[in-house]
Amino acid sequence: MKSLNISYMDRIDHLRFFAAVMLMIHHFRGNINWDGSYSANAMIRLWMENGSSGVSFFLVLTGFLFCLISNSGEKQIKYGGYLYNRILRIFPLMIFLVFIVICCSRQQSSPMDILRIITLQLNTGNTYTGWGHEFFPSGPIWTIAVEFQFYLIFPFIALFLHRYGPKYLLGLVVLMVATRFNVATLKGGEIYYNMYHTMVGRLDQFSIGILFGFAYQKGYLRFLSKWSLLIPVAISSIAALTYLFTFNKTTVGYSTWSFTVEAICWGAIAVCYLNASLPDIKPINSVLSYLGMTSFSMYLLHLPVGGMFNKIMGWGSPETVSSSLEESMIRIPVIIAVSFFTFYMIEKPFMGLRVKYTK
Repeated sequence: MKSLNISYMDRIDHLRFFAAVMLMIHHFRGNINWDGSYSANAMIRLWMENGSSGVSFFLVLTGFLFCLISNSGEKQIKYGGYLYNRILRIFPLMIFLVFIVICCSRQQSSPMDILRIITLQLNTGNTYTGWGHEFFPSGPIWTIAVEFQFYLIFPFIALFLHRYGPKYLLGLVVLMVATRFNVATLKGGEIYYNMYHTMVGRLDQFSIGILFGFAYQKGYLRFLSKWSLLIPVAISSIAALTYLFTFNKTTVGYSTWSFTVEAICWGAIAVCYLNASLPDIKPINSVLSYLGMTSFSMYLLHLPVGGMFNKIMGWGSPETVSSSLEESMIRIPVIIAVSFFTFYMIEKPFMGLRVKYTK
């Protein structure tokens, strides 16, 4: 996404699109789950079942990008302009979706629903996902609350990174791991799903993204430009993620460590892609960049648009990997087309009002 505060990095948009595709395949996978075996088909099932990890990838990329914007905390951030830009970027499409939810839940709606926007509580009020999902497929809206909570504190994190160095971020990661261990020990491993939807599970993922951004900006990761080093790091990260997905999520150990390990793996994959020497095929690069720019619309709207398309097509829940992927190949272009429309109608006009907030 182009910004007044940093030079455009097209590959970050490529990665955002990949994360969005993971989530779209995951949410419409049907009855596809890992069967406990280790065949090629089973591994595809495992990744489809855990495609929600795309959320973690998004959050790591957010921390990474904001670290670059702040030049690892060296740039002064004008807090007012910074928040103004964040509101212009996030709120228009979010409010559009909130109004739809209120329309569908009119009989049960109250002024508290509007206050959810102001108080950033869109990740509460539903036992399974985000607010309003029982009335309209708005579940992914929960991440906006968590992201904006991070936005509020990022300028302070950037300041402390500049003042105390990366050890401050490492300490923050340790603090969150210890916090999750405490909570999971007291409440049981099932608390994982509460952590999943809140900053308790996500703050260290943002922090790890910032740490990777710091290392990338300082040139510590240039060795990954060599394929002999990049390929083992990338393969090891993918293998570690795959192994992580096989664990039982409702244990104290998994609740404690999984978010951190997941973020480290995605951070490593991201910097491998950013450092890779790839051929510059402009048409492909441009298409992926445009798709990445519309990833926010894809993320928020893929459930209602995809669900509508399923009804029109008369599709049920696919039972096989091949049928699930075939349906996704047809459904995803429809979601992309709608996302382009909402991007240009809702998102982009407000983005044109953004200001420069770093100096």
